[in-house]
Amino acid sequence: MAKKGFTPAQAVELYIGNYRFDAIRIVETKEYRMSQNHILETISINKNWLTRLQFSRRRVYKTLIEQGLNQVTLSAEYTVKTTVTRAITWSLRDARIIWRYFDTKGNAQARRLIDALSEDSLISRFGQVWGERRTVEQRRIDDCRILDTPRPWTKLFETEFEENLARISKPHKKHIQNGKYYWEFVYNWMTPEEKAKLDIVNPILPNGRRKYKIHQMLSKETKERLSPHVISVLVLMKSANSVAELRRLVQRQYGIDQPNLFDGWDMK
Repeated sequence: MAKKGFTPAQAVELYIGNYRFDAIRIVETKEYRMSQNHILETISINKNWLTRLQFSRRRVYKTLIEQGLNQVTLSAEYTVKTTVTRAITWSLRDARIIWRYFDTKGNAQARRLIDALSEDSLISRFGQVWGERRTVEQRRIDDCRILDTPRPWTKLFETEFEENLARISKPHKKHIQNGKYYWEFVYNWMTPEEKAKLDIVNPILPNGRRKYKIHQMLSKETKERLSPHVISVLVLMKSANSVAELRRLVQRQYGIDQPNLFDGWDMK
């Protein structure tokens, strides 16, 4: 039972790209709503901005009302993953009007959200007339492309792989020095096309690093193809006591003379 003064609601996690929201549904009316905090914090606006709007920003308030802002808030109580939350909520229409206002004021995050929702809506309508539906994962990949953000993080290397690499290379498993071994024993097994695409979507910066971690920008297909290779390298790594010994085992496993694995790759 909700605390007195709070309307009972349900909620599930909703992602637009990597932006996370509570997708709130009021129990009695089935209306979808959004938390005031999530609406504003996502675009880096103080969470009290809407609370003070009518009194301290009258001109802005008038503009939003003219654009259709309903301004009917509802205090709701809901649970997401066992966490009870009480929030001031707004309609989805109001959330979009607020984001669109900040988009016109040059807020980059609001612009990305408006762009994503506009394109997503168009794709959804095409899917409806053709009787097609996208999965949640397909929708998130599309969102990330539109928002120009890395795909949702998924683990490629298990802790066991990281710990064994640290054991034979000596530095701590998170040491930057280990990065070159990930390239040598795993990422070098990407195809030339996959490497070229990676240099486009996640180029090397002037400081020699890349903006995102490599596995964040790999396609689902590339990850699935590399996963058996990662397991194979882990098996060999468990038998090795040094990087040099692992290198010899990999040579024997794949029947190759150890090449210069960075030939043709712009490592800088």
